[in-house]
Amino acid sequence: MEVLKQYSAGVDMGGSHLSYALVEAATGMVCHTAAGPRQIKIDPQGSISEFLGAFATVFDGLFATPAGPRISSVGIAMPGPFDYRNGVSRIAGVHKLDAVFGLNVRQALQQLLPRKDVRIAFENDAACFALGEYHAGAAKGSKRTLVVTLGTGFGTTFLIDGKAQTEAGETIPPNGYLYNIPFAAGIADDYFSTRWFVAQWKARTGESVAGVKEVADAAMQRHAAATALFTEFAGNLATFLLPWLHAFHPDTLVVGGNIAKAIALFGATLTGALRDAGLSSLAVTPCALWDDAPLIGAAMSAGETDAAPMPAPWRKTTQFLAPAKASPPAPGHYDIYPAFPAGNGKIQTTTAALAAWIAERQTVVIDGYVGVFWPQLVADLAKEPSLQGKKVRWFHADAAMKPPGEIAQQIAPYMGEPNSIFGKMTDATLSDWFDMEKLQRIRPDADADVNILVGSGAALAGWQAGLIYVDMPKNEWQFRMRAGAATNLGADAVADDREMYKRAFFIDWPVLDRHKCALLPRMDLVVDGQRPDTYLFMSGDDLRATLAAMSRNFFRVRPWFEPGVWGGTWMRDRFDGLNKETPNLAWSFELMTLENGLMIESDGYRMEITFDFLMYAHYEAVLGDCAARFRYDFPIRFDFLDTFDGGNLSIQCHPQPAYIKEQFGMPFTQDETYYILDCRTDAVVYLGFQAGVDASAFYRALTESEKNACEIPITRYVQQHPAKKHAFFLIPNGTVHASGKNNLVLEISSAPYIFTFKLYDWLQLDMDGRPRPINIKHGMKNLYFDRQGARVQEELISKPYVLTRDAACIVEHLPTHAEHFYDVHRYTLKTEINVETGGKCHVWMLVEGRSVVLETAQGMKQRFNYAETFVIPAAAGAYKIVNESAAPAMLVKAFVK
Repeated sequence: MEVLKQYSAGVDMGGSHLSYALVEAATGMVCHTAAGPRQIKIDPQGSISEFLGAFATVFDGLFATPAGPRISSVGIAMPGPFDYRNGVSRIAGVHKLDAVFGLNVRQALQQLLPRKDVRIAFENDAACFALGEYHAGAAKGSKRTLVVTLGTGFGTTFLIDGKAQTEAGETIPPNGYLYNIPFAAGIADDYFSTRWFVAQWKARTGESVAGVKEVADAAMQRHAAATALFTEFAGNLATFLLPWLHAFHPDTLVVGGNIAKAIALFGATLTGALRDAGLSSLAVTPCALWDDAPLIGAAMSAGETDAAPMPAPWRKTTQFLAPAKASPPAPGHYDIYPAFPAGNGKIQTTTAALAAWIAERQTVVIDGYVGVFWPQLVADLAKEPSLQGKKVRWFHADAAMKPPGEIAQQIAPYMGEPNSIFGKMTDATLSDWFDMEKLQRIRPDADADVNILVGSGAALAGWQAGLIYVDMPKNEWQFRMRAGAATNLGADAVADDREMYKRAFFIDWPVLDRHKCALLPRMDLVVDGQRPDTYLFMSGDDLRATLAAMSRNFFRVRPWFEPGVWGGTWMRDRFDGLNKETPNLAWSFELMTLENGLMIESDGYRMEITFDFLMYAHYEAVLGDCAARFRYDFPIRFDFLDTFDGGNLSIQCHPQPAYIKEQFGMPFTQDETYYILDCRTDAVVYLGFQAGVDASAFYRALTESEKNACEIPITRYVQQHPAKKHAFFLIPNGTVHASGKNNLVLEISSAPYIFTFKLYDWLQLDMDGRPRPINIKHGMKNLYFDRQGARVQEELISKPYVLTRDAACIVEHLPTHAEHFYDVHRYTLKTEINVETGGKCHVWMLVEGRSVVLETAQGMKQRFNYAETFVIPAAAGAYKIVNESAAPAMLVKAFVK
């Protein structure tokens, strides 16, 4: 039985033409009897419709052949700059293909294919030339190959076993490009391209030529100047390539491009120079395939390219992805997916519904947060029937972003010291990430039915369009970042986790949050982007109405959990729905507003938005009398530190107010308290210095430990206090402290949270096996050494006293330190109590008991369970808390003084 041959199509995008051919998938040989190689003209300055029309002609020519049904993929060799993985043109300002700048060419071409199962892939044209020579030409059988193309420009491709190498290192330049490497009085591209011959011929003879051919013809006639030019060219090329050849160790050097057609005039000189330099085993050969090479390379690479828009793995964490739909737990059970009720029918749940909304409009902008999988979103929407029947143009805003290197230089002043977790809060705006002139070039195609511009910052293009915003919980961005599936705003590569988080905290998040704030009033739809297979969304009007209701009633953020080197088992073993296989949980971010989200419920579905939406819309209603002071920065933080069966936190301190503002750009500092929610009998808290401790002696002990990895008898310097359930320890800025093991600490703090100066970490390695950063110099500049001896007991351990007592409730004051801008009350509730906000925002936690029910003046009711944090905005006015069990319940309430 005859086995039918399978084919891949190769297309080469030239300056003024499209070449195409069928290529046998098994052999890499061009099929000369079917479609190709053929060529059609294209206007490089033509419109999008003309550009796509040329491809439509090519596809007709390919798929109309008898081999058409057996074409599995189309590979396209494209000049750069181009986003080859995602198929987006970044070519601008070079008088060709300007109309398609920012266009998702893959999606546009996919609509033209007669079969939807055919994969389209893109590769750099120089790389395709090299790959063609590898599969069927002069580099066939080569293990390590350097292919150079000499023509209008200088192209290079480094191949190892037929794979183009683009990762920079000692042997390979960034992207495998040598054209921009300095050489002589310029760069390599100045010396190894047609323009060098043209310029040199003019300088030496006074004559003008159009290209290399005229000079080569003169050299064939033994013209001395022409012969000398080729000899000099060969010597320069050998000199330039030698360091890279010695470093990369190729077995074959393939020379292609129009200049290579004259290799008889310079090949021997080039080979001799390389052999004289010790490269006698290097095979130097002209290309064998010429114009067929990029067609073969494109076709063969298309068959090998992973075209999946979703990175894999796309998430790295022991915590589960939040379900799209969930139900509240039984009374007394902690809810890990709390949600504010928006009413029925407010959340839509299908990609089809989202696509249908888009299909009704001619122009749509889809903006959103860093970490969104934009290629996946585009692919998911594009295949929906409501858009399949229309002429749709997808454009990508990131095509107009400044180069990653330029962005890195731009943000360097905010990145702090290398290998430090601390930077400085930026005052930049999102427009600083873009070449705004380029962004303005991305315009809707008048011939299309629907135009869609996607990506972070898309709204900056100024389209008059419907606006969709895709939000991303910050914890989910971190999980994607750790998996290598997401990176920073405007970065082209995944970096060290700590550096990426620092860049996000000090730069990306503030910039994108300010952009989000500006867009909130005019968002038409808001999408929860954390689940790539389920896009929950609601209208902007419904979201704004829900936020208004939150600001007058209550809210509870969605907590999220993280393991740590000192982490414990208390939360893991007691909270339903958490991954019981995780080794430990160190933190629960109960109310860490910069990183928490708010879940909105409708018909059981839970859509999450970032907390800042609420503050941008209603900070005055939420904060009340302190709104002018804090504005969008929610001032109070609640979180758990779990060391049950774990270890000690690092001995640490937090910055003084002037220091955190000057060094890190933060408006207020990290004043903390430890409320002991639970503990074992041996649990302790380290707090304050021993009497007589001297700063210089403590510094010597810390630096000796860091230098020689030796233990410190820490209680020689720092006091150790027994931890008792419901004890309250005060940790104003500059105070040395740590939680010991076997505690569940409720941290009640001002909102900043990463500004921890670790002084001594018990010689522990982090969970990734690396030492955690120690910040002795920062710490020593902020420690108060007068907080020692008896003063610690007097000032830093709170002494509760009763404010009011009746049959229903006992209210105690748990005094905080003078440095703390917040205060704490504790309620022992037998039945129920009515509370007035008095213009203040109240932050509550149930620290003893099963559950309570909140009743607001607006008529809403909500249950809160043991260990849950909830917030009553100042605008709520009056509310009631009802104890649901016979035993007394105990709650703590924090508020700004």
